Amino acid sequence: MAGLRARTDEDTAGTAGPLPAVLVAAVCLAVGQGIGRLAVNRSGVDPASHAGLVVQCFAAFVPTLALIGVWTTVRERRPFSSLGFAGAGAARKAALGAGAAVVALLALNAGTSALSDAEGNDQGAFPAPGTVVLLLLAFTVQASTEEVLFRGFLLPRVTASRGAAVGVLGSSLLFACAHLANPDAPAAYVVMTFMLGCALALWALADGGIWRTCAFHTVWNLLPNITADGSDENASADYDGATLGVAAAVLAAVVAYALRSYRRTLAPRT
Repeated sequence: MAGLRARTDEDTAGTAGPLPAVLVAAVCLAVGQGIGRLAVNRSGVDPASHAGLVVQCFAAFVPTLALIGVWTTVRERRPFSSLGFAGAGAARKAALGAGAAVVALLALNAGTSALSDAEGNDQGAFPAPGTVVLLLLAFTVQASTEEVLFRGFLLPRVTASRGAAVGVLGSSLLFACAHLANPDAPAAYVVMTFMLGCALALWALADGGIWRTCAFHTVWNLLPNITADGSDENASADYDGATLGVAAAVLAAVVAYALRSYRRTLAPRT
């Protein structure tokens, strides 16, 4: 990745540098997570249920998104759209992201099903349509907020200061470290999250925005949770044994596809 260079439409002049930006993102995320856990505890819902997941996503990530939005518009005096939502082709990019996530999850499910016995493939009952809608909204908020923080806010700053390679790897490492706060997150989950972050960062640089990454991230988190038994965010990365190899292979393919997308933007145009 040494030959990678930045490609972003955002002008980072006058904005926070990499280290202050990391601090800002960490504070926004920590405040949101604190509010989310308090809301779940006060609501009385089971944190391991779909209802608990919906409450956690809305209560934790709406404040986080609001805080980063206030920082961007008030402190940095630039529009919220500068966090990766400017430019044309939003619908097309979102469709590409959602489609890529569906394909990746189908490959992951096929691979793990082939390696697992019938007992290991049991899934929960499909939730009611209203629950699916709430989960979709909840994961849209959760995933998009993480994309704003890590790919819309942090990535351009690190890339502008240290180059695309460090930007991709650094923002992805921070993304993975942030997920250490998830309950009982295994080491494999953190590694997979880092790989996912690399793919999302490459797409963000390739597109000059985060519409595709928001859609991919939303679908990646949503679909496994629809049939999981009152799941959590780790449902898409619940790997053990041989399934770990399948998951790594699928995510490696996603990273390779994202890298190809990025490299195509670097090719000279005739």
